[in-house]
Amino acid sequence: MLTPRWIFLNRRKWVPAIGITGGLIILFVLFKIFFSGVSQADSEKNLEAALNNTFASKSFRFMVESKLVGENEFYSKVEGERVMPDKVHIKGTVLKTPVEFTQTDDNTYMKDPFSGKWLSLKGNQLSKSELFITELNPLANFNFKDIPEIQLMGEERLDGEECLVYELKPNIVNIFLEEQFDQFFYTLWIDKEEPVIRQARIRADRAEGNGGGLEILIKFWDFNKNLDIAVPGDTLN
Repeated sequence: MLTPRWIFLNRRKWVPAIGITGGLIILFVLFKIFFSGVSQADSEKNLEAALNNTFASKSFRFMVESKLVGENEFYSKVEGERVMPDKVHIKGTVLKTPVEFTQTDDNTYMKDPFSGKWLSLKGNQLSKSELFITELNPLANFNFKDIPEIQLMGEERLDGEECLVYELKPNIVNIFLEEQFDQFFYTLWIDKEEPVIRQARIRADRAEGNGGGLEILIKFWDFNKNLDIAVPGDTLN
């Protein structure tokens, strides 16, 4: 027979510990059931709205950091701005090499890190190619076939904005990543006031678990601002 342990409270009261513990467990379970039921019902709807609003934005600034799992060195670290449908500018480092690109319409301009001159690549839409797709077109990381697993983890304040934090395990549409990795895990910070993606942490793993995964951090801000991306001067053909 289970004998209750007794604990001492203030004012010299002794109460059975089993009763308190059981009550707390019941309250916790009821809270989880209620919170989980409400959040799960709205999770897919909120996430869909955030994805749609982010893709529909006329402009935004962004930051992308990517590195191999277990490595301290960044594979790439860039900041940039994008104006829909076909203007983008980034500046940072890729494989420890300084890079700066500007694309307007069908033309891509690359800054020579040695001379400082801009090289013109006419008729080349680099942002649509697999090379630098994450850095030049960060929205490409949010093309999903479907999202079998969605979970609302709670709320968090990010850069002064209240955000809902979601964890996803989606099936993605990204030929470059799909060829190299098998599993993708996303954590998304969605703005509560204006449903857009503020931040994303992405981890890509190989199913066999032999290492070599990829970690990506993406941040977005200044949605729908009047951003100017101009053709660089002093270009060399």
